[in-house]
Amino acid sequence: MTAGQPDTPPSLLRVDRSAHGMRADAFLAREFPELSRTRIRQKIQMGESLLDGRRYATSTRLREGQLITVIWRGPPVGAGHLQIPILWEDAAFVAVDKPAGVASHPVGGRQSGTVVQFARQRFAAEIRASIDAGDAGFYPTLANRLDVFSSGIVLIAKTQEAHAAMQALMLRRLVEKEYLLLVEGRLDADAGVIDAPIGFDATSGIRVKMACRPDGSPSVTEYSVLRRLPAHTFVRAIPRTGRQHQIRVHFAGLGHPVVGDLLYKDEEMFLRFQRSGGDPEGTLPQRHALHAAVMRFLHPLTGRAVSIGSPLPQDFVDMLAAAERA
Repeated sequence: MTAGQPDTPPSLLRVDRSAHGMRADAFLAREFPELSRTRIRQKIQMGESLLDGRRYATSTRLREGQLITVIWRGPPVGAGHLQIPILWEDAAFVAVDKPAGVASHPVGGRQSGTVVQFARQRFAAEIRASIDAGDAGFYPTLANRLDVFSSGIVLIAKTQEAHAAMQALMLRRLVEKEYLLLVEGRLDADAGVIDAPIGFDATSGIRVKMACRPDGSPSVTEYSVLRRLPAHTFVRAIPRTGRQHQIRVHFAGLGHPVVGDLLYKDEEMFLRFQRSGGDPEGTLPQRHALHAAVMRFLHPLTGRAVSIGSPLPQDFVDMLAAAERA
């Protein structure tokens, strides 16, 4: 921890089964997509990232169960105790209702005020008791993530066992998710399937931007139209695969980008937004019209059917009303 910055929390990442054998720098690039490869190498080489409490090389091959600590320099952003509504909870998991504008995990300039920080503040006593007992198994970890400007269900595993079990379910595509979204333009079909491989956008200078491309990873999204508005369409989408930005990429590929999504509508506008550090003139959308509304699965530890729902937040309802009046 940097001297004089005691409130800046480090990121703690447990290496799961999917990352066993992965290079350390590749793992961090996957976990923190907004960091450049140069910045990742610098953090490792400067000792700002530790593996099981020790310095390591960028080429180190990781083993399942190892713990990577990433230290963040600079003052915390949005410090304080964040309150996020809880939708469902049991002994192994807790599902929260993430608002748009709240990051899922610490990255870049967003080092606090995240879902991860909320979970670790809420369960601070349990984490400390677990560590004091010589068992670090109780450590809340995200089982899924949402983009900072999207809203809805984020599932948090309370223990390593629960996290590994949920990841196994997701790898087998046994977790069903439903999203509600508002897209630009009017979709012709009442329902359909978008079967378009997704990979990194080779034509863009933005490293995290994806695109539909023939040599990408198989990607399938089912959708149905809920309501047609004068110049927009309100849609329910079910991703059958879990690619980065999948729903945003698929609908942008159809020529119907998600309302408020600058990255997949106007890359230059997105870059101006990023360079200015926000929207000083207050003219840009404050969120994506994309909401994770439903999550269903058979509980990996109890076998019980779980169905979690998140109602549309008011800011999304307001966007629908504005589109209706257009």
